[in-house]
Amino acid sequence: CFASSCNHEVAPYTCLRHNGGPHGGCSSVEWTPESCTEQCELSGCDDLEIPMDAPSCSKKACTDQWCQDGPCTTESASFLCTEGSARFGCSEDKLQWTLRT
Repeated sequence: CFASSCNHEVAPYTCLRHNGGPHGGCSSVEWTPESCTEQCELSGCDDLEIPMDAPSCSKKACTDQWCQDGPCTTESASFLCTEGSARFGCSEDKLQWTLRT
């Protein structure tokens, strides 16, 4: 649950391995054996206690380049996802893309 970037509410099935190698990927339905050989289901993640050392965006400033070229504005949503599947996403919630959402 803590390592996956999948949204457990809309895509709770994450592919861990395919043909013995790391795969990644999120799905709203279970993966077929042809596309993913090892998967896990994230629906129980809500019941887990989040570790205090879990990463968050708190006090992490964007670089000047992200501020100039990024799609977010302070008027609409001042928090920008800079990595992963939600890259370039904007939010008013500083915890939108962390485990602490």
